[in-house]
Amino acid sequence: MHGLDLLLARQSHLMVLRVLYHADGPLTGREVERRTGLSNRGAMLALESLVGLSAVRRRVEGNAYRYTLNPDHYLVSRVLKSAFEAEDLFWTDVRKLVRRIVHPRPMAAVAAGPLARDESLAWGRMELVMLFSSGRSRIRAFASTEELREAIQGRYGLPSVCTLLDVNIMDREEYDALWKRVAREGILLFGNLP
Repeated sequence: MHGLDLLLARQSHLMVLRVLYHADGPLTGREVERRTGLSNRGAMLALESLVGLSAVRRRVEGNAYRYTLNPDHYLVSRVLKSAFEAEDLFWTDVRKLVRRIVHPRPMAAVAAGPLARDESLAWGRMELVMLFSSGRSRIRAFASTEELREAIQGRYGLPSVCTLLDVNIMDREEYDALWKRVAREGILLFGNLP
């Protein structure tokens, strides 16, 4: 069966399928375009191709076409849904990895950077900010950061950067930009930030 080759032949196909999977209901072509970030032509070509492969259903509603995933399509129901569900569990898996490897365990861990802004960026870099209760805990945890970087590279194929802070130094001016970025785009993996 070579249907998967055709279904995922282009990155635009995968982007459209991902958006339709996460949609709460049918989407117009313009909504698909906006959510994927594709050009109008790119989104429409991908939608037409996916409709032709029966992976996406198109129906007329008013003066617009509305698109949904075809749940009856074999590859959509058996392969893509499983893949997208696994993608949705990505940050849960990262959280478990950090908690298992980093000792002493941080008070909080936050993911930031390109990957936190857009999980579909295969070339993204994982930036982890970990907050410890004391300087001593932070220094002891440095020993496990190399193991964590290797585990992230091996498990996800992603480069990573770890920033370790403690409550005594987190308010320093040099970290203001980091905390603004964490507030803007950060994904809290576990714990609470003061």
